[in-house]
Amino acid sequence: MRGLLVIFWVLMNFYLNAQNIVGKVIDDNGIPITNALVSQKSDLSVWTKTDVNGDFQLPGQQGDILKIGALHFQTNIGVEVISTSGKQYVLLEDELLSSDVYHISFDHLRPGDYYSKEELKHDFPVPSGAGFYQPGDETTNRAFVDNTESVDQDGQSLRVKFPAGKLKTASSGVDARIPLAKTYKDNDFDGNELYLSYWIKFSDNFEFDKCGGKLPSLGGSDLSLRQNLWKGRIMWRNGGSIQFYMELPHGEDGFNHDSLRFWGNKEFDGGNICSNKFTSYLRAPGWHNIELHYKLDDGTPIGLFEGWIDGDKGHKKIRSDAFGFYRRNGEGLEKLTTNAILLSTFLGGSSIDYEPIEDVYAWFDEFRVSRSRINEYEKYSNGIITGREWEENKEKKVYPNPSLNGLFYLSEDQEWAVYSLCGIKIMVGTTSVIDLSKASSGTYILTTHNGYERVVIK
Repeated sequence: MRGLLVIFWVLMNFYLNAQNIVGKVIDDNGIPITNALVSQKSDLSVWTKTDVNGDFQLPGQQGDILKIGALHFQTNIGVEVISTSGKQYVLLEDELLSSDVYHISFDHLRPGDYYSKEELKHDFPVPSGAGFYQPGDETTNRAFVDNTESVDQDGQSLRVKFPAGKLKTASSGVDARIPLAKTYKDNDFDGNELYLSYWIKFSDNFEFDKCGGKLPSLGGSDLSLRQNLWKGRIMWRNGGSIQFYMELPHGEDGFNHDSLRFWGNKEFDGGNICSNKFTSYLRAPGWHNIELHYKLDDGTPIGLFEGWIDGDKGHKKIRSDAFGFYRRNGEGLEKLTTNAILLSTFLGGSSIDYEPIEDVYAWFDEFRVSRSRINEYEKYSNGIITGREWEENKEKKVYPNPSLNGLFYLSEDQEWAVYSLCGIKIMVGTTSVIDLSKASSGTYILTTHNGYERVVIK
């Protein structure tokens, strides 16, 4: 009888292991990584999170390709660094953190049609957030982790919903303060200036003729005690123009002249903030890069607030007269700090001039905070065609496209280069034949003197 039980246990153990991938996720020092996302590369809806020991168990078989992501670590797709009986998977530290203060790619989040407040607190972590799903209240379901849209290959983005007829954070978009905990410990400020860069894309039906809404930015001060909270706001206005303003502890922004606060030239004077039209930067389709620079006044007239759209195309600088008054000694304001990403975007205002007629969406990806200029648009410019460039060049042809064997043909001999979607140069040439037969199936970017083209290998 005992022999039969042993045989039964062995068979059951074999059967269970055949139906599950069992492993451990660690860093390159062998320390377990808690709360890492482990999913099937072929079906991201099959996922789990590692426990406090870095262990996981996922439906599937040991030959399946995995996607593993964790905050502060490089996303690992299908690469088993160490193979032992315990199946250990090693994640290396996010390479951008060697130069950046903070980096969020959203690749460590569980993809799906909602993202909950509890997941938000657990995955970043943050104290709270508006617009994230709360069970029993579907009106809060305005955040989605999207694995079909990203500026980096095999990545994910955060899709945000702005419901029809709704305004402000209680009913529109999302709002959360993400602490810059990698550098700023116990709210100690060790520098006066930071840069923030991120990517944004709007749905085709986005209503840019409305008065506007808020976009992510930087802010800070004592997050736990909620003292000296400030926000370096930007927002889009009618037509897709960009406006600066500040929300400071005393409710002052230091500058109220619209001519100072807008990027670009006024194209139409409608007599009020919702009717005026300035140069549009965001209305062009596709992904756009926004970069912001905050430099707090330290007692000398050097404070500033500036930003760029798609590299240096749209740029505005506001000097220290907007900052010099609000770090006054003796009032506690000298303790103002920059220590949070304001993952905050919503349709704002108090009238129907701001309300969308139908549900509209925006995608956000690759948040980076650095002490120096990031200019990520230049990094991706050969791999990600954004906005107007894509519209102007999308008719340029290469054939066949897609290609079943990786061979593509141009109409004449010319200089060309092929890049991955994350901007890595794959191949260059000066012929009319492009041989990518040894490249993996997927989408690449072909550049020639005529423009850009996405090429696909089936």
